[in-house]
Amino acid sequence: MGEEPVQKITFDEVLDFKFAAAYEAYSRLFDEASGPEDRKRLNYNISKLFNKEISFPRFYGDIKQFREDTGLGRRFGRVRIRGQRKKAYRREQQEKERIKRHKG
Repeated sequence: MGEEPVQKITFDEVLDFKFAAAYEAYSRLFDEASGPEDRKRLNYNISKLFNKEISFPRFYGDIKQFREDTGLGRRFGRVRIRGQRKKAYRREQQEKERIKRHKG
């Protein structure tokens, strides 16, 4: 007795931008889901959101685990940007040019 495959839920005429963005995230995760249990959980979450039984932050919190599993949960680290004044930059460039000129 094989189980019936879990189908993706579709909604007619979604006019709410926030829900359309949430549905896009759901759709992408549903396509990449590994098993039927994950797909059932995603279907449950999107239907709860559509019926306004849960909030958008709650929806994204619930699907966060699926994003981490697929590698979609990007982590950004802080990058240190080193800036300098125009005068210091020009002085540095002149020094590099002088060294290059005298080397060869």
